[in-house]
Amino acid sequence: MYLAFCAGDTQRARAITARYQAYPVPRWRALFADARAQLDELDGAAAVVSDPQNREQRQTVLAAGEPALEVTLEGRTVTLDYRNLDACRVNYYPMDIELLFSRSPFVRQQGGQFAYVTPQYSVELPLATNLPRVSFDVPEQFRTSNVMLEIAAGPLARTQVYYANALEVQLLENYGMLQVTRRATHAPLPAVYVKVYARMTDGSITFYKDGYTDLRGKFDYASLSTDELDRVERFALLIMSDDCGALIREAAPPKR
Repeated sequence: MYLAFCAGDTQRARAITARYQAYPVPRWRALFADARAQLDELDGAAAVVSDPQNREQRQTVLAAGEPALEVTLEGRTVTLDYRNLDACRVNYYPMDIELLFSRSPFVRQQGGQFAYVTPQYSVELPLATNLPRVSFDVPEQFRTSNVMLEIAAGPLARTQVYYANALEVQLLENYGMLQVTRRATHAPLPAVYVKVYARMTDGSITFYKDGYTDLRGKFDYASLSTDELDRVERFALLIMSDDCGALIREAAPPKR
């Protein structure tokens, strides 16, 4: 039966559990009953407790009734993976990305900073109870803006940042270098502003350096004339272009 489960042969596994569901040894009978319950759950049935003394089964049933929500953002498309939810509210907060970065350079998802701010736009989104996933696009009015998306559903809230940019950034972490190119053409972008913060080994966060990419679109974000690099644990980088937007990246310091 175990091999049938591993091979994904649920039909064979179900036949085996049916054959041995009245097995005379109680421990084995409980194992086969649990296997049958798992097969039923795979077919869409609700999770059940086949052995009331089994804590793992009880926890599994309780967890199956809990709401769940995960959010991913690819390009302009937002995808919600959810369970035990029938609706959510999507809030949109336009961002001053440089200000937010300067306040919290290592917090990529800045949702906490919007907790007491009224969203510029909100929409109620129904969630089909018979489907686990729904996707939608960022509204047209925000497609050229940097926006925080907050998805609130029941007791849950998730955030994602939508960066409106046409940048490609290649990090060469072993050398403390980056290169910025235009996404559509892969052409190097000179004069792109780069602002760098560092989290030090003692936990402190400090401004590290700033500057502009050269004619090749390259910028050395790690080198300084001091020994500060020896105490850097991680870098946070804000890359801003006048006509191609902005984004935030993180990088490890070069290996010494």
